[in-house]
Amino acid sequence: MTCLLILTCCVAPVIGALIPGNFLPCGSARSVPTDSKMKMYQVNKGDTLWDISRKFKVDLEILRIINKLDGSCALSIGQILEIPYHRSRVHTIKAGDTLWGIAERYEVSLSQLSQANPDINPQRLKIGNRIAVPDSTASVSALAVQPSRSYAGFSMGMMAWPVSGSITSPYGWRKSGFHHGIDIAGDIGDAIEAAAAGKVTFAGNRSIYGKTVVIEHPDGRQSIYAHCQKILVDKNDYVVKGQSIATIGMTGRTTGPHLHFEVKINGETDNPMKYLRY
Repeated sequence: MTCLLILTCCVAPVIGALIPGNFLPCGSARSVPTDSKMKMYQVNKGDTLWDISRKFKVDLEILRIINKLDGSCALSIGQILEIPYHRSRVHTIKAGDTLWGIAERYEVSLSQLSQANPDINPQRLKIGNRIAVPDSTASVSALAVQPSRSYAGFSMGMMAWPVSGSITSPYGWRKSGFHHGIDIAGDIGDAIEAAAAGKVTFAGNRSIYGKTVVIEHPDGRQSIYAHCQKILVDKNDYVVKGQSIATIGMTGRTTGPHLHFEVKINGETDNPMKYLRY
């Protein structure tokens, strides 16, 4: 029966019949690491969730969801946190999900996904249920013992597009000099979303850039969002991937409404196109 299921999944996309179940609150992470390998960490004086995420190289959002923390990420001295340390993931099924779509999103094959979830019925995916998602670079059998080499539950380096639109100016040299990011066209007031989870380290005005938001991510990278019309976050806020942080505007030195988006690594800009996932 399992072989038949795997064969069926590999041949064609499967449209799952969704049954209402327990929904996650709006804004909750949809993917968290499995709990078969966890470290226990006791919170010390001065600890913040941000510091802990950096120390153990685990995404901030992942820690918050696993430990059932609210949006403030407030911690108490002596509190015990669960820290994941391998690359297997769990996806919480939501409306519109199909087994094919889940496999495509996490860049795994349908056969890998089926092997990791032998009891799943692709025709009757239940909203709110969780399914194991194997790492795309590891076999299912190796997942239980493979240590984390990056951030548990995420493909290292990939970011979401902060806005949808055409690129009007790429990264690199142009007539006016070196362009340290990419310009993405949009309309004034369009939402700008965080490309990845992190901490807001700057939210205000900058010369040339106008109203700007800077987010530091747990892997040490920074993402920069410039020429905003309105900033929706404050310095030291924690944000999750896809959260609206600002709106497109024309502040600073610009000839039209667009988002200037940069990625910095160790203080040096890099081509954002290396990290954005379509």
